[in-house]
Amino acid sequence: MNRAEQAIRRALEDTKTFDPHCHLRLAKPTADTLADILQYHHVWIELVSSGMGQREVAESGLPQELTDPGLPAIQRASRILKHLPNIENTTLGLLLRWLLKDLYGIDALTQSNLEQACALVESRGRDPAWIDELLRDRCGIEASVSVEYQGAPCSPALLRARELFVMSLANGKQSPAEILTGWEKSFGREIRNAADYQDFLQATVDSLQAFDFRFIGLWVLPYFASEPPAERSVTAILEKARGQQLLSQEEVGAFCTYGLVRLLELLRKTSIRLIQLIVGAEVLLPHRSVTQWDGAFCGSMGRLANRFEDFHFSLSAASDAFTQDLGILAKHLPNISVAGYWWHTLYPFYLRKSIETRLDMVPLNKIIAFFSDAYHAEWCYPKLKLVKQVLQEILSERIARGWYGTELALRIVRMLFYENPMAIYGFSASQTQ
Repeated sequence: MNRAEQAIRRALEDTKTFDPHCHLRLAKPTADTLADILQYHHVWIELVSSGMGQREVAESGLPQELTDPGLPAIQRASRILKHLPNIENTTLGLLLRWLLKDLYGIDALTQSNLEQACALVESRGRDPAWIDELLRDRCGIEASVSVEYQGAPCSPALLRARELFVMSLANGKQSPAEILTGWEKSFGREIRNAADYQDFLQATVDSLQAFDFRFIGLWVLPYFASEPPAERSVTAILEKARGQQLLSQEEVGAFCTYGLVRLLELLRKTSIRLIQLIVGAEVLLPHRSVTQWDGAFCGSMGRLANRFEDFHFSLSAASDAFTQDLGILAKHLPNISVAGYWWHTLYPFYLRKSIETRLDMVPLNKIIAFFSDAYHAEWCYPKLKLVKQVLQEILSERIARGWYGTELALRIVRMLFYENPMAIYGFSASQTQ
């Protein structure tokens, strides 16, 4: 390893990290049991795909993040154990091995050491000092923004955000009528026309005032339209949804655009100016997330950003098909930046492609290298380790080619992991002390 490579490695080991998107519980960010770690839905879906029964480790047949598994943790861990060899080849299998070895000293899970491993994870999870040791000492994560916003944070380094799902009549899991019924239940009245829907959005925005949310996370459909439809068209779409009639993709996309535009107009009356926008996935029943892409997205997103120049849009995508699109958007629009890699693209090949595309196209101060998307803090560690390894290879290669100097490479490390997310997400170091 030459001097430049050594310098990059030390910088990556020493750099602070700001995690701008996770699902950590504010009151208890760490795992309670080994089963929590093994049943992380990124792993769970591979286990189910490999042959583990949908209900083998959860009575509901859903990931534990969505519902109580209803089975004892040791029983769940034991049932999972026999399926783990099927995913040893995958990136998630690798990350799980790193997590167990580096954090707990467990070389391999077996039936003979399972009970001891369970006790070790539970003991660490009960230790109030474990969260700081894990995030700050092992990961170097100075602050994390969680969209699981309820409850009192156990640390000032845990910050709040909010995801909203109020714009789409398609989610892969419910019919438009069921989605509408859910909105009405939370709203407390029927939503029969465009005016009712605007009132629902207003109530949603009003509810944000209860907390200090520094960003709002929105999931948008790739095929949302360039311009919002007229109110009479929105009312007609709502009538069709209520009548359980099939909605066309154009109608669903138009409705999404209307909701997105109206929501941003209402947010203008608040202090919120940062939107974290995720695109490119569709969740099929019972919980199978697949990628989706549409060629109109780049133009529609560009027009939206132009229309709302007073907002900053931090973009991430599930589908690799958006890699160039997001890079082009962040290259050309001052109020768009790119952040992290969602779980559909958190694999070495796609990480490399995404990082290189962004370094090639996007101004340096508009790239965020990492967010964990983790539900338990333990999973932050192996994901961050993987991203750093891939970036180390890329920077070393670019120095060897003469593309970058060492000082630039070191500045890239500092900015991508810490300085950029701190600036874009509007935090100062004093807020996390």
